[in-house]
Amino acid sequence: MIEAIIFDWVGTLYKFGGKGLFAYSERVLRKLHKKYKLAVISKAVSDDIPTRVRQIAEINDYFAFTAVGGDKTNDQFVSCMSLLNVKPGNTLVVDDRMDRGIQIGNSLGCKTAWIQRGKYAHITPDSKTGEPNYKINSIEDLLKIL
Repeated sequence: MIEAIIFDWVGTLYKFGGKGLFAYSERVLRKLHKKYKLAVISKAVSDDIPTRVRQIAEINDYFAFTAVGGDKTNDQFVSCMSLLNVKPGNTLVVDDRMDRGIQIGNSLGCKTAWIQRGKYAHITPDSKTGEPNYKINSIEDLLKIL
């Protein structure tokens, strides 16, 4: 049973190029927040970290954990799950990149949902990343599968 959801930021909840949240993001988060512990883990280059933090702060009330750093690491995900008091098997990782969040989630034993469209859709599952549990078009699809 899923208890927590860890989201990527850009390409998952937020449009590329600093163009704001996807039209559906806040509506979906509002619904999921009622049932699940939510978190966001985002990679940002060093000079973009303050910008990313400001973007997330706009809707930070939905998140029980936020991490923004130079790269995504297993330790960030483990810390997040520890803070949220959830096990990997009860955590869903949602990301638009197989070679980052989905790969980390799979390696830790989390459930994973790959957004298979957008800038990184060409990076498909392989033996290194593992297969995602779900292939979705946007986070709106989570409302159908959870």
